[in-house]
This record gives sequence, C-alpha cells and structure tokens, in this order.
Amino acid sequence: MDKNQKEIDESWEVQPGKVVLKTPVVTINAGPVRCKRSGREKEFFLFDFPDWVNIVAITSEQQIVLIRQFRYGTKKMEIEIPGGMVNPGENPLAAGCRELLEETGYAGNSARIIGKVCPNPAIQRNACYTVLVEDVKKVADPALDDMEDIECLLYSEADVRQLIKTGEIDHGLVLNALMFYDDLKG
Repeated sequence: MDKNQKEIDESWEVQPGKVVLKTPVVTINAGPVRCKRSGREKEFFLFDFPDWVNIVAITSEQQIVLIRQFRYGTKKMEIEIPGGMVNPGENPLAAGCRELLEETGYAGNSARIIGKVCPNPAIQRNACYTVLVEDVKKVADPALDDMEDIECLLYSEADVRQLIKTGEIDHGLVLNALMFYDDLKG
C-alpha cells in the first residue's frame, strides 16, 4: 500500500453499520464515519453489490458480440456487451465465460481478464472486471434469466466506435471495458 494511502486511511474511523435494506442484488448498509483530523462525523450509506463482469467477446472474423436489452434504470433498450454478477465462490474469469454463454450462446477458445474498475467508490466497494474472450463461436442457445429478453448482435470494431460516438452505447462500464480492449490492441 502507498504510504500516503495508509495515512489517509488512518485519518478516518469507520464504525460498524447496520443493514437498512437487503435485496437479491444489493444490500444497503448505513454507518457512522468520522474524520479524525476535523472531528466531524456523518452517517454514510454503502451499496454492497457482488462483483460484476463485462465480456468483450470477439469472433474469428473480428466481430464484437453485443446485446440489446431493456434496462429498468433508463426505461429503454440499451446496447451493451454481455455481463452480469459474479456468483459467491466464483472467480471473475469463470463468471465472464458463464455469462457470455448464458446471454448469447457464444463460447471461445481463450479468455483472460484485461481490466478491473471500482464502479463508484463513493458508495460501493465492489469491482467490475473486464473479460476478453477471443475466437468465440455460437455453441448453444442462450439460457436467459426469467426477466431477460436479450437480442444478440455482431458489429465490427468500426461500427462499435460509431455506436459510441452517436451515444447509442452509453453505459459507463461498457465504455470502460471497450477502452480496456482498445488499449490492449495498441
């Protein structure tokens, strides 16, 4: 750990919190946090999500596998890359391969983690991993969850860039994953 990081961490006192809401996808905790330097204290809320994965899946023809699905938050259909939650006891790489197969029916020959971010460190402590799966092929029908209605799409890298420029792809974590992929290619 960086010396400055340790000094900052030691200047804050975080008390145990209490669960204020528990759902299948998030637990919200509330607890007091005190700044030792100023003496100020305030109740903070922590949205405790499981870790997530986003999958950049590339066919042998260099097509990117995208999905279109309804998102309750925006109340509209969104174009994204496959992704989902990491199950308890599951590693992010396995979760990425599982989610890709479940949502699209695609699987690949090689998979690796190419990035990790903290979605919102102000109120969350989970991570979102980007998994790159190459040489993917359609091997099965999707096995969608009860409330999933996903359309699978294949786009060239140039077309994906255009979808980003026009705002058709505007999901922050998806954009981040595509940036990891773009950086990897150089």
